[in-house]
Amino acid sequence: MALKILVLSTTNSTLGPMAQGFLDYYSSKKTQVISAGLEPLPTHQMAVKVMDSLGIPIEKSRMKFEDIEEITFDFIITFSKKANEIATSKTKKAQIFHLDMDNLDKTSGTDKEIKKAFKSSRKELQDYCIEFAEKYLQKKK
Repeated sequence: MALKILVLSTTNSTLGPMAQGFLDYYSSKKTQVISAGLEPLPTHQMAVKVMDSLGIPIEKSRMKFEDIEEITFDFIITFSKKANEIATSKTKKAQIFHLDMDNLDKTSGTDKEIKKAFKSSRKELQDYCIEFAEKYLQKKK
């Protein structure tokens, strides 16, 4: 039976798709990863660029949590306080993990500064996803 993971954030435009990409990459094919947002926006182009540079394409997912809340997940990873509160109140069986990271949606500055912020968050997120996959998932062989 496939393990199901929900990556839940407010907009699902940066951290959610990036985490989904990493978890898909580092876990076995028996793992189903879905990212969704409470108020989804299009995937941020800098998120697409920094993930593409690692050879990990990210889905341009705009799933809304309400469209998938009936699915039973084994794990839920949240990135915002609001997403964590919703996950905690609406799900019963899933193990919920919260990763407190800066919201990249409103990152401002020069293109170089924005890219640097995204790369920094990407590294933190990659390390987290590797550790998560090793601890909880059947790691890709």
